[in-house]
Amino acid sequence: MNLGGNMPHRRTLLLLPLTLAACAATPPPPQADGPPIAYTHLTQIRLDVSRIDIEDRMPVPGPADTGRDLRPTPNEAVRIMGRDRLAAFGTTHHARFSVTRAQILRTRNAAGGGLFAGDPGERLLCQLTARVDILDVDDRRLGFAEASAERSRNVESTVAARRAGAEALLRQTMFDLNTEFEFQIRRALRPYIVDGSAAPPAPVGREELPRA
Repeated sequence: MNLGGNMPHRRTLLLLPLTLAACAATPPPPQADGPPIAYTHLTQIRLDVSRIDIEDRMPVPGPADTGRDLRPTPNEAVRIMGRDRLAAFGTTHHARFSVTRAQILRTRNAAGGGLFAGDPGERLLCQLTARVDILDVDDRRLGFAEASAERSRNVESTVAARRAGAEALLRQTMFDLNTEFEFQIRRALRPYIVDGSAAPPAPVGREELPRA
């Protein structure tokens, strides 16, 4: 009786465990801890301007900036906040929203700290700053508000722990920044805040593309 057609080839049997091992060794793509960063569920801050330009004034991230590996990056997260929280409700003047600082810096803790069972671990420092300027037709500044937030945390010295820690840290710091941002606008730009009962004009806006 010929059973050759019903039995797997010997070489196939030998290669199968290697193939499975290779698949098991490939890590799954990193997943964000929580829903996407967004602020559309919050009431917009309506400004008496005809448009809002979103600009990026951040330098190129350095090697110590672990935030550049996140999606969104700290820079992108702050831009999302500006896009979602601000709305143009006027016919004159314009506003400029700027990201002036957005980074998560990583430093090695001193040896002997023993934070993680012999691993001294790393310290992540998230620093965020956003600014909004009210400008007239000649780009002369009529008023401005600026908000900053900073948090830090210790993580284990592994890629997975560093990424998870950086993502959680960014979300926490963005919560602080959003709260401070609204407070500073309502404090410093009160004359340019439009009452919620006003009818919105035709939407006009402009956003610079992120730097490569």
